Amino acid sequence: MRFNQLFSSRFFLLLILLTNLSVQAAETNKTLKLVSSSWPPYVEKETHGKGAAMDLVSHILQRAGYKTEISIESWPRSLRGSEIGIYDVVATAWFTEERNKELQFSEPYYENVVRFIKRKESPIRFRSYDDLNNLIVGVVTGYAYGDEFERARGFLKIAKNHVIQNLLLLQQGRIDLTLGDEWVLRHQLTQYFPNAVNEFEFLGRPVSRRGLHIAVSRTRPDHKEIIAAFNKSLAEMKADGSMEKLLDKYRTRLVHLGTVLHQP
Repeated sequence: MRFNQLFSSRFFLLLILLTNLSVQAAETNKTLKLVSSSWPPYVEKETHGKGAAMDLVSHILQRAGYKTEISIESWPRSLRGSEIGIYDVVATAWFTEERNKELQFSEPYYENVVRFIKRKESPIRFRSYDDLNNLIVGVVTGYAYGDEFERARGFLKIAKNHVIQNLLLLQQGRIDLTLGDEWVLRHQLTQYFPNAVNEFEFLGRPVSRRGLHIAVSRTRPDHKEIIAAFNKSLAEMKADGSMEKLLDKYRTRLVHLGTVLHQP
C-alpha cells in the first residue's frame, strides 16, 4: 500500500514537471527574437517602441499571439544571425532571391520610397536621368538605391558615410542633389536642420520603391506558420486603421518637406 502511494505521488510530481516543461516550451516557441540594424526613424535604439518599423512589427506579431524580444545589431550581424538561427526574425528586410534561400519573407508591411532632394531655389527637375547630366549627386556608401540609379551615367556620384554629410554638402552648394528614403531624410532634417527645412525640397518622381518585409529564419520549423500569422494580423491592422494610427504617431514627429510635383 505504501509503495503504491509513493509511486502515485512520484508519478503525479513527474506529470506536473512534464506539464510545466511543456508549457515553458510552448511559451518559448511563442517568443520571437527580432533583430535589425539601426535605421532612424524606422529603428532607433534609444526611443520608446524602438522606431516606427520595429514598433509596427512588434504590434503585428503581438496581435498574432507572439511575444517579442528586440536586438539592434549591425546589418551583417542581423542578417547572418537570422540565417543561422541566432535570431528568429529580421524586422526590416528588402526581398532578394539570395536572402529568400535562408529566410521566409512576409507580405510587405511598408513601402520605402527613395527620392532626390535639392536646394529649393535650384531649377533641377527629374523626368529622366538625362536631366542629371553633369550634376554632382551625393550618395551614401553601401546604400542600395535601385538598379536604374546604379546603371545611370552622365553625372558624378560622390560617396559619404552618412546622410547628414550629404545634406550638409547640399546646403552649402557643394553638391547638386542627394537622395534617400523620404522618412530618413525628413528625420535627418528634423534632428539637424530644424531651422533650415525650407531650404530643401524633394523631387517628385521617385528614384525607387521597395517593399519592407519581415524575414523569418528557415531554421525555425514553424517559419511558415509565423509568416501566415503575421500576414493575417497585418491585413487586420490595415483594415481597422490601427496600422495608420501607429505610423501617424511617428509621421507627426517629422518635419514636412515640400515636393516638386510638376515636371515641365
